[in-house]
Parts: sequence; C-alpha cells; structure tokens
Amino acid sequence: MINWDNCLPTPEMKAAFERFKTLRTQEERDAFKKEMEANYARMSDEEKALYREKAEAGFQATVDACNDFINRADEAILRDKLGELPEAISLSYIAKKYFGKSRNWLYQRINGYVVNGKKAHFTESELQTFRHALDDIGAMLNQTSLKLG
Repeated sequence: MINWDNCLPTPEMKAAFERFKTLRTQEERDAFKKEMEANYARMSDEEKALYREKAEAGFQATVDACNDFINRADEAILRDKLGELPEAISLSYIAKKYFGKSRNWLYQRINGYVVNGKKAHFTESELQTFRHALDDIGAMLNQTSLKLG
C-alpha cells in the first residue's frame, strides 16, 4: 500500500493531486497545468528550491513504493510458479548441494522474507542456479522412472 503522505509531502501537493484526480477532459488538465506553472513562476527562488526538494522526495517515495510492489509481485509469481514443488522435493537438498547454504536461506529467497532489515531475493545468478538444480532433479526423476519401468 502506498503511503501518500510520503509521496505527496506537503498539504499543497496533496490538495493539487486531489483536484487533478477530478479533472475529466484534456482541456481541464491543460488549464490545471498552466495554473500550476503560473504558481511556480510566482515563487521566490527559495520557495522554488524547497518545492523541488519536496517534489523530488515525493517522487523518490513513489519510486520506492512501486519497486516494493513489483518485488512483492515477483515473489508471489515465483511462489505460484513453484506450486506444490517445495512440498514434493527436498529444498534442503537443493540449498546444500547447489548453493552450499541452509534450507532457511533458500526459503527466505523463495518467500521474500526480511533478513537483516532487507528483503531476501534471488540474484539473477542464484535464480539460474535454482533453475539448473530443478533441471538436474527433473532429469534424475526421469532416469529413475525409466529404470523402474
């Protein structure tokens, strides 16, 4: 959930955003833009600097919120793609053999747990290693199945 207090750090920015949301036509949006530009032009240099500082902070908070949302979506997609696989195979085996890590380390990345104040996730290299591990295990299962048949 986006914290609008961080994204819109001043009462004036919040009010302008609320007003902008009510605009229905391009003409209304163009008039609003001209009004905002005129208001900015009337500001002193100090007011402009403060406004830019607040606007940049709000923009960064918005970017951070979007990145957090994308990361949570990526984690949910990974968990969804894995389905019941974590219950069917030993993630402890994969963690130890392919990563030299603990089962908890692997679960932290799959589930996006917070570790040392940061969300755990796979690096691109670790994700490739995980894919390789699943391919290896799939091949072992197929060969074992053929031996039994």
